[in-house]
Amino acid sequence: MLNSIKGLLSAHFDNVIKLVVALSLVCIASGVNAAPTVGGSVGVSSDYLMRGQSMHIGNHQLSASLDAEWLGMYGSVWASEVDAGDGKATHEIDTVIGLKKDWEHIGFNVAYIDYAYRGDSSRDFEEIMLSATLAGITVSHYMGQDDAQDYTSFSTGLLKVVDLTYGDREGFGTHWTISKDFEFMKGHVTVGWSEFSADDNSHHVDEDNLYMSYVYKF
Repeated sequence: MLNSIKGLLSAHFDNVIKLVVALSLVCIASGVNAAPTVGGSVGVSSDYLMRGQSMHIGNHQLSASLDAEWLGMYGSVWASEVDAGDGKATHEIDTVIGLKKDWEHIGFNVAYIDYAYRGDSSRDFEEIMLSATLAGITVSHYMGQDDAQDYTSFSTGLLKVVDLTYGDREGFGTHWTISKDFEFMKGHVTVGWSEFSADDNSHHVDEDNLYMSYVYKF
């Protein structure tokens, strides 16, 4: 499975490389000494939940990413196993290019996100994300492009004990997610509970999911 995901990332590795090269040229032209940082991650989870809904029919999932960042500008390619139960899509590949800036109590983030599904291109969609953080509360709005639905979320870690997220996906439903992160073996462990309530007249169903994941970054 890891080799399969590695192959998918390799196919999109040029996107990250192009971003790093472009940022490096800007560095040289502007005389800035700071160099782009490049890294990645590998992870495993008991399930893959996207906005409160299972994307792997309750089974464990492997994922990996490649990331680049320079002075707030960033790009990444993330690949994950998916299974909608129809035998079509096998992997999701997300390509992200964005800009973020954080101050002491305020932050903003804007990004373009492309979602591609290997085996079922009819699921592909794109979004533009606008996000702002003030005093520990983050509000994010994802504008679906073409026929894709919008998604809005509110999240906070101010509870100290757990992180809390509420999300509303147009035409799908709403969800609450409660989670807790731990440092473990040079990575992050997340334990969480998600409750999804489908909109009336939608073809989706309510879901309750308990999940655990581990992500190692390098």
